[in-house]
Amino acid sequence: MNARLESVAPPAAQQGQALVLGMLLAATVSVALVMQYNLGRTVESRSRLTHAADAAAYSGALEQARQLNFLAYVNRTQIAHQVAMAHLVTLGAAAQYMRTLAGQRNRNNPPAALIGMLFGPDTALAYLAARGKPGAEADLARAYAEHDRVVHRVLDKGAASAVAGLPASRDRLMRAVLQDNYSQAGGGVGLAAFSRTDAAPSLRLLSDGWPGFIQRQAATRRAGLRPAVEQAAARFGFLARRNETRRNPWPVSMYCPILRHELRRRGSTWLGPDGRWGALDTQSFHALRSNRWVGCYYREYAMGWGTAQGQKSKAPPDLEYVEAPPEDFSSQDFWRWVELSTNWNIFDGATNPMANSYAMAQVQRWPGLGLPGYREVALRRGAEPLRFAVAVSLAGNVLPTTDAASQVAAPAGRFRYAGLGDGGTLTVTSAAETYFARPDARPDGRPELATLFRPYWQARLSAVTPAETLLARGGR
Repeated sequence: MNARLESVAPPAAQQGQALVLGMLLAATVSVALVMQYNLGRTVESRSRLTHAADAAAYSGALEQARQLNFLAYVNRTQIAHQVAMAHLVTLGAAAQYMRTLAGQRNRNNPPAALIGMLFGPDTALAYLAARGKPGAEADLARAYAEHDRVVHRVLDKGAASAVAGLPASRDRLMRAVLQDNYSQAGGGVGLAAFSRTDAAPSLRLLSDGWPGFIQRQAATRRAGLRPAVEQAAARFGFLARRNETRRNPWPVSMYCPILRHELRRRGSTWLGPDGRWGALDTQSFHALRSNRWVGCYYREYAMGWGTAQGQKSKAPPDLEYVEAPPEDFSSQDFWRWVELSTNWNIFDGATNPMANSYAMAQVQRWPGLGLPGYREVALRRGAEPLRFAVAVSLAGNVLPTTDAASQVAAPAGRFRYAGLGDGGTLTVTSAAETYFARPDARPDGRPELATLFRPYWQARLSAVTPAETLLARGGR
């Protein structure tokens, strides 16, 4: 009995052992709570930063879409201005034509009664109604010059500015979106820390498809702006060929019984190889004559003529004319002058070469720079979206963790919070792209290549590639 009592330790020797275990357990729980606190704050901050980065990237892609659609509207506006300039040139030629037609009528060369007798009363009425409006040609030339100014100094420079300034405007917009996401205090735990100026996230571009995506093309190429302008102009009957021929109904000469006097109205509007518009309108009375030297031929009496062309433009290659036509043929027969000075066909021709000559001698030369250069998606880039990726980082010292913005004392050494990595920053990645898509399918069912002639550019987020993720982590 005494032996058993001696083996049991006195109660005073066992006091304090449970306290040590309790303190170890409390320390373990405290560490776990701190880790849970830091992890929760980090996850919350990463989620918030990810949403902000996605919003910034999408806004950047949307800015790209806006600029590309702007370039598309610029190209379409250029087409509209060119159609307007074609109308002005045609009106300028018509104004001069009406003025010269009225002058010939006043001189009875040829008489209106003769024209009406041979070709009908409506032709005589039109001849008699011809009037020249003073100053009309000068007014049209000024309007043409204003269109040319807008085309080159406003639209072309605006497009150039949009292309050159897109990277900067896209960057400003993305940074503004990030700033807006971290500039409002309150409304959530830890947001007060993000209201500080130095707490704004930093933005870094990982990849960018913008360089080389847009190219400036010459407008005189067979594809692009020139054919689009010609196609648009072809829709207006006013710019179409203005050709009509009338013949008197009865025989004129026993030597050529199937031939008749002719009244030829000719007119056309064209876009020259130099990208400048030209228009020519003429009307001539071709009187059937005959003699023993050349037989039956047409003696042309120019009734009206007018042309407006670019300052340095050349006449169309198929236009028959001479540079210094005689004012009259009182000293030499018409047929003999033609035989000696020209290669015109006066036997069965279909043009007004004499009226053409008078028109070219009095040509209106309107200055202008011609078709402007235009912007288009580079051919090799048309099949791919316009894409970029960004890395958005937030300094660790502004996060609500025990190592940063928390009021809890920050542990040091091996016990510091390592959830932010060696750099001590929170970094997320995001990517977005601008793509071309029609709002509805083409009527012919064919796909449509990306182009800057249709404002069908849209924006969306894109997946981040592994290479971009590695780049965001500093290449490690």
